[in-house]
Amino acid sequence: MPRHVRISCPGIRTLKQVAVSVWLLFNGAAVVSRYRLEKLNIHAGPGGVLYVRKLPVPVIVTCHHTYWQQYTHIRSQFWKRIFLPFERRTYRLADSIVCVSHDTAQVLIKRYGIPPKKISVIQCAVDTERFHPLGGEKEADTLLYVGRISRRKGIDFLIRSIPQVVATIPGVRLLVAGKGEDLNRMKALVRELGVEKSVTFLGFVPDGELNGLYNRAGIVVVPSIFEGFGISVIEALAAGTRVVGSNVDGIREILSSGEYGRLVPYGDTVALAEAMIAALRDPRKAGELRPEYRVEMLRQRYREIFDE
Repeated sequence: MPRHVRISCPGIRTLKQVAVSVWLLFNGAAVVSRYRLEKLNIHAGPGGVLYVRKLPVPVIVTCHHTYWQQYTHIRSQFWKRIFLPFERRTYRLADSIVCVSHDTAQVLIKRYGIPPKKISVIQCAVDTERFHPLGGEKEADTLLYVGRISRRKGIDFLIRSIPQVVATIPGVRLLVAGKGEDLNRMKALVRELGVEKSVTFLGFVPDGELNGLYNRAGIVVVPSIFEGFGISVIEALAAGTRVVGSNVDGIREILSSGEYGRLVPYGDTVALAEAMIAALRDPRKAGELRPEYRVEMLRQRYREIFDE
């Protein structure tokens, strides 16, 4: 990237974002001075930086999702509430905040007490030169999941719904693209449910092949417990493929109008199966991608934020 500066941060391999946060605490002002920075953009939330000491320049914090959402929706991560006081201070110190979804913005307002006037929502976007319709026919009765193979992404919820779909549409195929810590457990679940012929694990799919995969699918399924923002949702839509997704943070606001697909309650395997069956029986392409989900709009809105 132009004028990119790589900064060494001791301890990052083991302590990750905590190491970066501590480093920023003691070195932030010096970096601002050394590189003559006029503004600073910090990415916060789980996996992001905790900003706990005011810096001598305006700080814009981008919030992808919050620790409150993570420990509330994922029971095994209840311990992450220990970061909540530091995260709250990060948003309170920020001069302005960018949230990638309206759901997360509401969490900051209602759960963290952040004044709404500090918050802007700039949703994530997709490069339509990379993700776009290719033309041609879609593969009949083909479902596609793209993402990490982990419980948070709802892959077990999806697989447990497949037997009901198979009972109604015997030729249905679920393609699972991705890798993750739960891959072996999901393969075992497929065997346990007796749907080996209907589920294919593709492993990691390179970025350059994703658009073709989205174009092949009749329906893309995004069954997550929650998302900061459903990137795979808008990638699929940009490729012209409709989506069935969980009615949760980061997904509902994209699909709630009904023009792009269907929403189901997370964990309701009957509802998910019925939605997939209905979508496959009504094969049609997604509506045109709205401007706010295009990367050109994202760049324009970030320029406006930084120019204020």
